[in-house]
Amino acid sequence: MADLDQGKKKDEPSGGRTQIIVAIIGAAAVVIAGLITGFFELASSHNSTSSSASPTTAATASTSASVPATSGEPTPTSGVPAGLISLHSPGVDAVAYSFDGNFLATGNSDGVVGVWQTSTWKALPSMTDSDGEKVTSVAFNPLNNLLAAGDAAGNVYLWSHYLVQTLSGPPRVAVRSVTFSFNQSGSEFLAIGYSNGTIGIWQDDSAGPLGTWSRVATVGAQNGQSVNSVAFNPSNPQQLVAGETNGKVYLWTWADNHADVLSDPSGSAVESVVFSTDSTVVVAGDSDGHVYVWQVDTGQRTESLTDQGSKGITSVAFNSGTETIAAADSNGLVYLWLYTLKGVLRDKSPASALSVAYSPSSGSSELAVASSSGNVYVMPETP
Repeated sequence: MADLDQGKKKDEPSGGRTQIIVAIIGAAAVVIAGLITGFFELASSHNSTSSSASPTTAATASTSASVPATSGEPTPTSGVPAGLISLHSPGVDAVAYSFDGNFLATGNSDGVVGVWQTSTWKALPSMTDSDGEKVTSVAFNPLNNLLAAGDAAGNVYLWSHYLVQTLSGPPRVAVRSVTFSFNQSGSEFLAIGYSNGTIGIWQDDSAGPLGTWSRVATVGAQNGQSVNSVAFNPSNPQQLVAGETNGKVYLWTWADNHADVLSDPSGSAVESVVFSTDSTVVVAGDSDGHVYVWQVDTGQRTESLTDQGSKGITSVAFNSGTETIAAADSNGLVYLWLYTLKGVLRDKSPASALSVAYSPSSGSSELAVASSSGNVYVMPETP
């Protein structure tokens, strides 16, 4: 500064030249400040997205960074390889497609149910659990897209564009799973798996467009063995499969209160169960990292699938078109099994993959994966 001051005294510019120099210095300062600000914004956005973006490419992270964390809007597909889409859904624990493939729902730990329209990936108005309890499971009615959301307080809320009905469960018992029947028999049923070991069966007993639901049966024992997952037989709504923390899979004929037991050889908690679309097999995933397959007609276990890196299966889904089993793992991976391991879908972050669902749209192999990082990744089945 001393040399500069001395220079000014030796050769003081005229007033006009002074204004020009000041203007040039001011403009340069604005440019430099903009560059510095842009650098820190880019660094900040990279840090905020690096934990949740897919590792497929660095372009995914930069695209995700342009979406505000609270917007509920997806990552634009432009420049995103393999059709990967990232939806921000804080505290997401469950994910489900509608049966026509037009909607995707998420259940969050803050009691919010998010819904996206899959044709545009625009977020629709969200719905909120009136208790503010964690949403543990979501499912769509195949007939009319009525959305069921079960929570940790034991309630199931039925939503359309508004709250249609609340199905109350046993006091101080959490809902672990909800599922609708496939409506092939003309009767609509909803099954709810509770943390006390019981399953409630509800039926639509009205002619209204969205129905009025009442409990028609309760099966299972109040043994403290949580029913972690339930699914109806697509061909027979009188039969459903249930997985429990005691390591057993039950095939229930609920109208007769009868169950055949399919034991998990590892004895670990069964976290997720699903029927194949043709009703011939049952698939189950357990907390020890195994995926088991049973034949429904014989009750015989035909496959035991596992990967040494597994830290526990959290959710399973079955693609009827490719006969692929997708298994979400708490290690952040999704294993794709065609009775041999055909691929692995990876999440760059160390977050757990909590829930997985296939789009039921005809010919689609689109897969939605809910991550504990607070994102839902929508991607093709091919890794």
